Amino acid sequence: MVAERTRWKFKAQRALIEWFDQHRRPLPWRVDRNPYAIWLSEIILQQTRVEQGLPYWEKFMAEFPTVHDLADSSQERVLQTWAGLGYYSRARNLHRAAQLLASLPEWPQTAEGWQELPGVGPYTAAAISSICFGARVPALDGNAFRVYSRLFAYTDPVDRPAAHRFFHVEALLLLDPQRPGDSNQAIMDLGSNICTPTQPNCEACPLQSFCEAHRRGIPTELPIKTPKKAALSMDLPLYVTLHQGHVAMVQRPGSGIWAGLWCFPETPVEGIPYHLGLRTVHLLSHRKLHIDFLEAEMDIRAILPEGLHWIAVKDIAHKGIPVPVRWWLKEKNYI
Repeated sequence: MVAERTRWKFKAQRALIEWFDQHRRPLPWRVDRNPYAIWLSEIILQQTRVEQGLPYWEKFMAEFPTVHDLADSSQERVLQTWAGLGYYSRARNLHRAAQLLASLPEWPQTAEGWQELPGVGPYTAAAISSICFGARVPALDGNAFRVYSRLFAYTDPVDRPAAHRFFHVEALLLLDPQRPGDSNQAIMDLGSNICTPTQPNCEACPLQSFCEAHRRGIPTELPIKTPKKAALSMDLPLYVTLHQGHVAMVQRPGSGIWAGLWCFPETPVEGIPYHLGLRTVHLLSHRKLHIDFLEAEMDIRAILPEGLHWIAVKDIAHKGIPVPVRWWLKEKNYI
């Protein structure tokens, strides 16, 4: 039994690496093993598809070519560069982590070391340490869970701790000891392009002959996930006070929804009559926001309460702003 499992391991490792050598995605951060470029890509691609994240990675690399450039920048400039990507806590953690990395005599080389940085969880730490420094640790994200749940025909929910422990042990079988980072990237590419959620291309998969779900004819039934709770609905009024090409805005506090971003206030400027303008629905990870934009165009420049600032409308898009504010600007043809 042990000998059979060992043969399975070596054959699967070889099949995966050979496939990766021929079919790897030509992503710019894969040109070399630059830890800064790879760390930046991994943070940007959290909750973000490669197609959407690639232009942001290129923008960050142009704006902040080194970790010291990023560390020395203001948080507002980082948020401006991040604007439109969502999940802005990633940008704040990115900036804080850059400041820590810039102060270190050398970068962390283990997954445990990377997890000490803000915004770096087990998956990101495993990806960076394996790709850049050869650490033999499996990188387990949603794509990997899907691939492994099918490969081993795992029929319990994959989002439970027991599943994570199981996959961590079993995934080690597929990591080439000489190329663990490439093995992890191969699983990433398989999950993105071959072992997809609804229409897996099993005929093109290098692991087809090893896949228990394929043998049973159940790949589309896996993975199993615990049903999500419905997002909490929330009404959110945003008051848009305009005057001669300027709009009253507030920088939101450092915690909560849209922390640190520039936004229209949730309370009206006293004495100003507003009318209902645009309406939209915006989904956050745990909330469904029903947003009403209440608008007022003023002939006389109002004296704003503390915390509100007149911002030129033409300059808003260059600030860190929430997605609904950017949507409002586009709908009004300001950008």
